Amino acid sequence: MRFGFGAVAILLFVCLSRADAQDALPSQKEFQAPGGKGRVVVVVSGQSGPANYAHYAKDVAEQGFYAVLVDGNDFWLKGGGGEALLKGVITRAQESPNALPGKAAVIGFSLGGASTLAYATRMPELVSAVVVNYPGTFFITDPGAFVAKIKVPTLMLAGVRDTYKNCCLIETARKLADAARANQVGAMFEVVEFPEAAHGWNIKASKEWREGDSADGLRRALKHLRDHAAE
Repeated sequence: MRFGFGAVAILLFVCLSRADAQDALPSQKEFQAPGGKGRVVVVVSGQSGPANYAHYAKDVAEQGFYAVLVDGNDFWLKGGGGEALLKGVITRAQESPNALPGKAAVIGFSLGGASTLAYATRMPELVSAVVVNYPGTFFITDPGAFVAKIKVPTLMLAGVRDTYKNCCLIETARKLADAARANQVGAMFEVVEFPEAAHGWNIKASKEWREGDSADGLRRALKHLRDHAAE
């Protein structure tokens, strides 16, 4: 097959544009499934950065998923743009040779949990399940209106003793859960409380690390992902 100069130029432009778009996305660290391929799980770090969450992404991958770890700070941009970035991260991961076909799951922590709540829960065309660990809820002013827009099964894991910067308070998590029940979208949104946990309870480097709660939280997260893998 022969291409004219114009067709070649257009093809080159498309390829370069695609490369530029990929370069504009947040950097990622990949964790392959033991079998070589797995369903995509995007792990969005908290404000302290991806290094503190690498052990979690590794644990997820070891359970048969293709985990992609990104920096949660990258989704909080002046003037917006976080939603488009998250969609780009998900699409990039789905196109990897390490990914099995199908929708992705998204797991977020703290500040990364805030963007996961804000964006991933409203992407049913791309996302099968969402898990947020002690997510930032400081931006939610109307719990009822917020949960009414959730279109993806979402599990929130919240520490009852979390008072860190008043960003992720258990009172807000409870208001969201109450609103979900009142709006009859409870099946889309579940809150699990950890009574003795503070902020960062599943970060090994944190002084708030709680081994038992961390293991239980990971177990619940993996079950949630598997329960909704076909959606």
